[in-house]
Formats: sequence, C-alpha cells, structure tokens
Amino acid sequence: MTWVTRFNHFNVSVSDMDASIRFYRGVLGLTLRGRGTVSYRHLDKIVALQDTEIEWAELDIPGGGLIELFCYVNPPGITVDPSVNNRGTTHFALEVSDIDQAYADLAEAGVSVASDGPVEIPFGDWAGWRCLYARDPDGVTIELSQPPR
Repeated sequence: MTWVTRFNHFNVSVSDMDASIRFYRGVLGLTLRGRGTVSYRHLDKIVALQDTEIEWAELDIPGGGLIELFCYVNPPGITVDPSVNNRGTTHFALEVSDIDQAYADLAEAGVSVASDGPVEIPFGDWAGWRCLYARDPDGVTIELSQPPR
C-alpha cells in the first residue's frame, strides 16, 4: 500500500539567501514564487527546534513541484560536508532540454561541476541520458540530466 500521491517540494538549507537565489534563479533560471521570514510555533513543532526564525524562498520547478530554500536565522546551523559519498547527503535531479548549454552557462557563472562536461550513460535503463553534477553555493549537489533525443 502506498499513501504517497505526488512530489511536492525539496528543501535546501542555505547560508546566504541572496547568493542562493542568484544561483537558483539567475543561473538555473527557476522562477521565484515567494520570499519572506517566518517565526511560527507550528513550524517549531514540525522541525523539532525551539524559537525558530527562518528566512525562506520558494522557486517553481517547471513541470511541477518547487525548491524551498531555508536560511535559519535562529537557531543558526552549521556547515556540513556535502560530499556525495557521506551518509545522509542527498542530491536532486532536474531534467534539462540542452545539457551542453547548461554546462556552458554553469561554467560561465563559475559554478563547480564535477566532470569536464556532460557524461553519457552507456547502458541500462538510463542508456543515452547525458548528466552532470553541479554544486550550489553551499555545496549541495544538483544533477542535471537530458534524456536521449
């Protein structure tokens, strides 16, 4: 039995909201849906922290869902090592229409990319897909993937 009905959003905790919005909006081209600061008791209960103050932004993902950015003003968080092999580290994938242009735009913006360009998957269920891993300003891994033409 499954009770999951669809994808809603992905959250990224960030250290600098303006830098993160410049990346997600300016580099990736996502649309900013809203931005603000909140301090709610119900949010304290959801995140299991006390006296939270969170600067937030939401960016629409074309095709559905959104990326939610949280910058914890209180209590402040710590920087973690987001290397892809560390337990608990995650990445998310965005499908793109032109991965070569995406790679060029990322390089021009000075974004860290793990490979020297898009890598084609040679076999299996993902055969023909071209992918790359890029890092946001806090080191969060974002996979960009283009399906076979």
